[in-house]
Amino acid sequence: MQKTYTSKSEISINVRVGGRMRHIAFVPHTLGGSSLTIDDPALQEAIEHHRFFGTRITAAPVEQAPATSTMETETENVLAPLTFGTLTEVKDYIAERWGVSRTVLRTRAQIETVAAEHGMSFQIV
Repeated sequence: MQKTYTSKSEISINVRVGGRMRHIAFVPHTLGGSSLTIDDPALQEAIEHHRFFGTRITAAPVEQAPATSTMETETENVLAPLTFGTLTEVKDYIAERWGVSRTVLRTRAQIETVAAEHGMSFQIV
């Protein structure tokens, strides 16, 4: 199960996972704060046992996915493209939704590839 952890500041921590130390850096947000979305149960447990958990790091509420997507067309199983104003908005959406590093999203081709991996298409108006 995927969980999202948030912080009111830019934060990075070290946690012990499987007997080894791992450095975890949260993804910073433009207007302050940071977040991290992961689906690794061992890493989730390590973060939840860290001394900052509950004070500087909080778990965001888990959103249940709807049974059917509202963006699916009735005649096909193809998702309608999402509309954005700029490529930067697409990059922010992907980074916040799936926790993808913004350094991986430098060109339009890279953004389109990552979006396709997650079953998303977009258009810029």
